[in-house]
Amino acid sequence: IANKSLKKKKRKAQQPAEQDLTTEEAELRATKERNRAIRQQKSVFLLCAVVMANPYGLPSYVPDALVALSKHSFEQRAALNVREMVKQTFADFRKTHQDRWDEHRQQLTQEQLEALEDVVSTPHYYA
Repeated sequence: IANKSLKKKKRKAQQPAEQDLTTEEAELRATKERNRAIRQQKSVFLLCAVVMANPYGLPSYVPDALVALSKHSFEQRAALNVREMVKQTFADFRKTHQDRWDEHRQQLTQEQLEALEDVVSTPHYYA
């Protein structure tokens, strides 16, 4: 965790301050951020559709899609609707696969199970 915060501080120190930017640079930065957000939203919604396309089965590509989606549930730069869509998709996935969970669990790796649990489980108050 400390390593991540150190990297963030370095990145922020390397970036020019907002007031140092010209109007054109500020507009370019805002446009790039908008385009990034739109691409992210499209990608996440597509992955959500892929996960929910087989509500009671577990095709081989779904576990990898779940891992990719889990990264967007806690991303601070992600739009709120993206994070909420990811959480809702994981909750729906868990509900639809609950009946045969023991069977489906065997098809997932430890990393995939952890990604699923990170999104679905509620955070502990004291954690």
